[in-house]
Amino acid sequence: MSKLINNPKKRKELLKHMILQLHEGKAPELVKKQLVRLLKKIPYREVVEVEQELINEGLPEEEVLQFCDVHTQVLDGSIDQSEAKPIPPGHPVDTFLKENQELLIVVEELKKLYEEAKILSNQQIQSYLLKLKEKFNLLMDVDKHYQRKENLLFPYLEKYGITGPPKVMWGKHDEARELLKTAIEALSVSGNITTD
Repeated sequence: MSKLINNPKKRKELLKHMILQLHEGKAPELVKKQLVRLLKKIPYREVVEVEQELINEGLPEEEVLQFCDVHTQVLDGSIDQSEAKPIPPGHPVDTFLKENQELLIVVEELKKLYEEAKILSNQQIQSYLLKLKEKFNLLMDVDKHYQRKENLLFPYLEKYGITGPPKVMWGKHDEARELLKTAIEALSVSGNITTD
């Protein structure tokens, strides 16, 4: 096992193999357990490199997009970021991280609102729906965040030959935009329902 931990090439080969197994639907729970057990510490750059290699080898970006949630979930908390360079204040990446933190605050506020839904009376529903809509409108600020990443970060990555991850992230951005748009539309419709 120590040979694997100290050998980036072997780690990447194993990661690629396991991601392809997840993609092929081969015992996803078993593969997830193996990933977590065997690859506790993966330098993040290796994950990005493997994703790029898979795309370069012909795996369509759309398919990487379909299973990136799975391998992100599996690797969450197991990626070694010790090689990451410090981010200076004011750098665009620093701004992205701060925006992520602000968006997480809105998500936490939404979670609290969902808990409140369990004890609503009919008279409280309209004001509750307005609060939900307000929070989802705030969450739509993620679109500005995504646009900045797509216009500042992605071209920089692509300049250095890193094309797969930005395309996958762009696809995830589009998915999130569509989900938020649908949620806001549903709240607008439900806000017009009277509760007599």
